[in-house]
Amino acid sequence: MAKDRAAPFSKKHRRYWIPVTGGMILIGVINIAIGLCSYKEVPPPQRIEVQLPKPPIDAAGTMGAAQLPAVVMRAFAVKYPRTIPAGARVDGNTFTIYFPPGAPHHQARFDGSGGFVDDQ
Repeated sequence: MAKDRAAPFSKKHRRYWIPVTGGMILIGVINIAIGLCSYKEVPPPQRIEVQLPKPPIDAAGTMGAAQLPAVVMRAFAVKYPRTIPAGARVDGNTFTIYFPPGAPHHQARFDGSGGFVDDQ
């Protein structure tokens, strides 16, 4: 079967693109009318407050989340997906990672090889 090589806006295709364009315009008008009729009152704007995690007070042995070893950070991300650590503390070969405020846990401990120790 031969491929149709006619121009898209030729007389041959006019019988298709005029109804299709008219149908698209009609659908758009219907969508706008439904949108205008659906809402009676405009809700008041709500302020979005961003709460960034704050690391614990800078003291000896503390570090930011970016300074954690990749193995420990990967183990934390696997154990607690969608959670950004607020900071960490290192005690020998154990890393205590702090959760952001409002999280279900306060801290989790991992060893230097990424093994999970416990959480609180």
